[in-house]
Amino acid sequence: IAATVGAFCAMARSVHVTLVASLLVLAQGQVFKFDQEEAPAPKSLHTLFAFYIYSHADAPDQSLGHPFVEFQDFTGTLKDKSIKPGDYQSVQVSLLPVIQFWQLVDPHKFCSDREDVLHKVAKQKDQLLVKAANVTEANGYFHTVPVTGSSLPKDSQARVRETGVYMLALSNCGDVRGITVSGSVIVKNAYGFLPGNDYRKMPFYGWLALAYTVLALAWMTLSLRWWRELFTLHYCIASVILFGLIEAFVWFVLFKDWNDSGLKNRILFILAIMSTVVKSVFSYMLALVASLGWGVTRPYLDRSTLLKVQGLSVLYIILDFVRQTVLSFRHSHTLSVSFVTFCLLPVAVINGVIFHWIFTALANLMETLKERNQTEKLRIFERMWTLIVVALTTASIALIVQIFDLSRSINTRWRYEWFFADAIAHIIFFLVIVAMMYLWAPHMHSKRYAYSQASTQPDEGSKVVANPDTIWADEEPGEEEEDETLWAMTHGKSTQESKTTTATPTTIGVAATDVNNTLSTDHIIDVDTFLLPHQVPHQVDCEEDEMLAAF
Repeated sequence: IAATVGAFCAMARSVHVTLVASLLVLAQGQVFKFDQEEAPAPKSLHTLFAFYIYSHADAPDQSLGHPFVEFQDFTGTLKDKSIKPGDYQSVQVSLLPVIQFWQLVDPHKFCSDREDVLHKVAKQKDQLLVKAANVTEANGYFHTVPVTGSSLPKDSQARVRETGVYMLALSNCGDVRGITVSGSVIVKNAYGFLPGNDYRKMPFYGWLALAYTVLALAWMTLSLRWWRELFTLHYCIASVILFGLIEAFVWFVLFKDWNDSGLKNRILFILAIMSTVVKSVFSYMLALVASLGWGVTRPYLDRSTLLKVQGLSVLYIILDFVRQTVLSFRHSHTLSVSFVTFCLLPVAVINGVIFHWIFTALANLMETLKERNQTEKLRIFERMWTLIVVALTTASIALIVQIFDLSRSINTRWRYEWFFADAIAHIIFFLVIVAMMYLWAPHMHSKRYAYSQASTQPDEGSKVVANPDTIWADEEPGEEEEDETLWAMTHGKSTQESKTTTATPTTIGVAATDVNNTLSTDHIIDVDTFLLPHQVPHQVDCEEDEMLAAF
């Protein structure tokens, strides 16, 4: 057990360190900056970053000309000033295609020596050895870092010839250690600086923001039209639409700024992640509390349930923020499968707990509505059950397809992987919101679905026989009534619409079985004809003798 706990703590520390490191390099997009980066030890190579590049012919937008790779302002500095390396040319920055990386670079021998120079395999010793006839055949891009005192150029540029994923590597094939490297690697596509695997996301989030704007305007129009009929659930749906709009807009602005400048803005990135997390947790908790009957069959949740919901929300926000951050760097940084799984698994478990709770609560709620004979509310929640099942089934199918697609080469799937990783989840969520808007759209009888003191009464249309021996009193002064006379109340509709009132109806009549003081319904007249408007009592509680005396 101690060993397991220790391993878990070590993994947690690794997650923390990696997240901190990721947040510190958020400015690295298609512009990768070396800021006093320590070069590898002698005879070593480090892989640092992955670039996704379109050739000019394959680019979805060719408005900015040919794509290129530029090595800018590179310099190497020795920490130990007493060492005089001379014209040291063994520290190199390289960009090689991922699909051919280990075919071009032998992991057991990737530094050239004198024999390689003699056999004309390399031009000079102590440099990165590439197994290709020339640089063009290798489809790679190389730049030797000029160390202090070197006459090598600081800058170089080359046009990208082929579409693909390219790995950035920093190597030191010499014998000198303690060298720090500064400079920038700039990769620009034919449309801008946005990585090729993220380019499609920019127009997608733009159109998504526009779609949420249409939903917001439609919901606002309905809310203004029926503002007297709104209750809590309508405000919650409006909040979800607003969160979706903010999320789509922030992501679009982030990708647009990244495409123009080449740098991923740290503040915009954190805001985008937080907007996604907040929208998700708010939507899940709204579905959960609605399934628990909040605002429909009960006015509030008990304290223990409320504490569970709040605790689950806080835990979800923390873990989902970690998940979103890791997913954002899974393509550009070399993150291990075990590390990514460790970050994704807790959120998957919480999602399972939330949906199990939702389905259990929804089943109990529908059973309660059946017992109360509230058919209209029951119909709404049955459709909501079907909607959630369809959404989960679609998302599960998409996840299975994505898992099977992982077996394919990254050099093939990086162009469309964004659709399974990002687009499908947003499309499903958007369609669910549209369906919820349809189910709970404000109308002239919206409050019939909200909780009220009379919510235990059957809905209109249920087959319930009213008690003919009871005559109900008038409502409070000023409240609207559909049937104004005692005659209409006893001979009108057999069922009453559920209304929320502040005064409890009181019996003012007598039973028909009382032989001595029976009041025939043929002689019932409107009480309001005997009372002036200012004399209408708040509550009527007359005895039988007083009623006969009044008549």
